Amino acid sequence: MKIILNEDEKNQISSQHDGIDRQLFNFLLRRLKVNERELGGDWGDMKPFKTTEYSFESLPGYGFNSYMSKKDMEKRIITMLYEKDIIDWIYDMDEQNPERVKIVKTIRKFLNFMLSDQK
Repeated sequence: MKIILNEDEKNQISSQHDGIDRQLFNFLLRRLKVNERELGGDWGDMKPFKTTEYSFESLPGYGFNSYMSKKDMEKRIITMLYEKDIIDWIYDMDEQNPERVKIVKTIRKFLNFMLSDQK
């Protein structure tokens, strides 16, 4: 089945992705590793505890799991990118700084994509 989009729909789709840094998004996406684990065993009628762990290839120590808040995930990714000299420390920048806004939007878009079923 082929879907045909008119010009308004194309413009709307492309405008949704204008505010993000594609290179940073792809950098994170290429290194993402997802590992699903079951903790504990079957004890009677109890089911094992399931968790999803997210880590980054060649960047050990910066992983997180599905039970962390999005804010904590965001802070951990920003810290990782800063410590690996990929971005500047954004918390020293003005909140309305366009570079900071773009980085934060990119990381939030990445987290939403990562946590959704679009993978």
